[in-house]
Amino acid sequence: MPRPAAPAAATDPRCPSPVLPPPDGPTIAGLLSPAPPPAPRGATRLWPGEPLLWSWGPWHPGEVRTVQCAHARLAAVGQCLADEVTMRHDLRQAVQDGHWERLTRWPGAYLLIVLQDDGHLTAYVDPAGQFPLYYGRQGPNTVLSTRARTAAALSGTAGRPDTAVLAAHIVCPAVPELTEGRTAYDGIRRLGGGQALRVAPSGGCTHWTYEDLAPDPGTRFEDSAAQLRSALTRAVTLRTDSAPRITSDFSGGLDSTSLAFLAARTTGRPPLDAFVYHHPGAPAGDLVHALVHAEQAPSIRLTVTRGGEDSLPYSDLPEHGSADQPDPAAAIGARQRLRLDHIARGGPGLHLTGEGGDALLAAPPSYLGDIAATAGLRRLLSDGRALARIRQLSPADVILRARRLARTPLHQAMSKLASDLDEPLDHPPRWADAVAWWPAPGPETAWLTTRARRHLAELAELAEERARSAGPASPSAPATPGTRAVLCELRTSAAVQAQFTSTARAFGIWPHAPFLDSEIVRVCTRLPLPHRIDPFTAKPLLAAALTGLVPDPVLRRRTKGDYAAENYRGARRSATQIRARLLRSPLAELGIIEPSRVIASVERAVAGLPSPFPALNRLLGADLWLTAGDSGQELS
Repeated sequence: MPRPAAPAAATDPRCPSPVLPPPDGPTIAGLLSPAPPPAPRGATRLWPGEPLLWSWGPWHPGEVRTVQCAHARLAAVGQCLADEVTMRHDLRQAVQDGHWERLTRWPGAYLLIVLQDDGHLTAYVDPAGQFPLYYGRQGPNTVLSTRARTAAALSGTAGRPDTAVLAAHIVCPAVPELTEGRTAYDGIRRLGGGQALRVAPSGGCTHWTYEDLAPDPGTRFEDSAAQLRSALTRAVTLRTDSAPRITSDFSGGLDSTSLAFLAARTTGRPPLDAFVYHHPGAPAGDLVHALVHAEQAPSIRLTVTRGGEDSLPYSDLPEHGSADQPDPAAAIGARQRLRLDHIARGGPGLHLTGEGGDALLAAPPSYLGDIAATAGLRRLLSDGRALARIRQLSPADVILRARRLARTPLHQAMSKLASDLDEPLDHPPRWADAVAWWPAPGPETAWLTTRARRHLAELAELAEERARSAGPASPSAPATPGTRAVLCELRTSAAVQAQFTSTARAFGIWPHAPFLDSEIVRVCTRLPLPHRIDPFTAKPLLAAALTGLVPDPVLRRRTKGDYAAENYRGARRSATQIRARLLRSPLAELGIIEPSRVIASVERAVAGLPSPFPALNRLLGADLWLTAGDSGQELS
């Protein structure tokens, strides 16, 4: 990838000019070739004078930050909160000593792209994976983009979905190993959380994990609490110091409510506008807590966003999707738009959310396997009995599941998954079912065609072989089931936040999730799960970190909002539209689902019977994503 004296002409047969309409959102993309083409219409060069990467806007102020020095250029895409002096200094140091990963340690969360004068391009994705990079091939050339759709258009694969990825997305979201690194676009790869990619001048790609988020057994709880207190305070302060307007979610739970109190302490402006959603006909239980907590802070002005029939799940689903990847939140799009419209009435600004807090600070059921393997029988009996009583389960069953999990290697779990795909659970997975490497496939597995299920089983068998050959000592192997579950939930939270940010852009709102900041992710994951979790305290690490900064009643809440009533009410209201969509779904044309089986599950939901709503939402998100291509839109 040597630097040419001038951009290649559009007629250069080695690298023709790409024909791309403007993407439907701010995007950075490039076609890396010895003869880079001119930028497509509507795009500008990411770095002046450098033809390899292009940018489409508009971006939020500060969303793309570039600096350069002798021999290197750098772009931070996302929420990089470092000052420019620090960025320039660290870039110069990295050029001198080759320690590029120090550039990933700045506050905030961001995708980092570095271009050296010798033609090497290196990218680092934030540890949580909120700002991924997509890449593929176009002949001998490498294509890169911050949007999968643009990467697919550049590579010429925009019309080819990866059916295995779509099937796994619907029924096995907790087992990313089945389609590791693949996207819904055939041939387009995803560089995810904590991963790096280097593209050589020859076009060859090398990728590796630079941040594995492995726990450190020597880490003390007290030290982690102090570090989390400092990191959260800094994360909020850096944002309130720079944003012209800042607002926050205020559900009355630990995560968003704690951030709102921190923001109210650090801003010197009028009361912080905080928002709680409430549907009077299907209350989730958040409002009463939010009202009580808001009374304790005159610096917080609580506003209630009231839902109605039109904001229920499955209401006002668009005829054609626009998400870059299948988006499960499309099913609750009406509620999201209602909330964002309410926030935006005060003008554009930065909005704090608590996304990521549950993944980092709550206990996945599989942590009991970690306890059984490392903490001894007494601790297992104590935690197992306490959690079983809270959920009205058999303590003996929970403890036996944990001990069995501690003795089950990953490759054996993959083997069982392959067989479970033919005999799934007959009920949506319950809490005890997740005392495992992942919950067993639920009744939604029957939605798949026999061919699709067989394909997933084959992928599980391949994953079994990889895990068996790698062994437990492999650097790529998760240390414990609990550690793996945390990372999986963290990646899911990052994807949820990224899609919410995309949805909010049309409203002039820029959502930020401080819990997904790189420093906070590192602090939390460094502490081993058995030290981070206490079944008698809700999120003990967060409570210890914020004592004195956030009112004690906020830190003591143990419940979360329950939106099940809205799900059932929305399914009943929109059942006719859901049935019609399923009958003409391209998922059926691709041989992924049997629509009649999905409709049978919808009928159960309409009747008020237990139903796999999360799986239905994932299916509808995939359907909407596929219809973006059917609508005649260019996948760019």
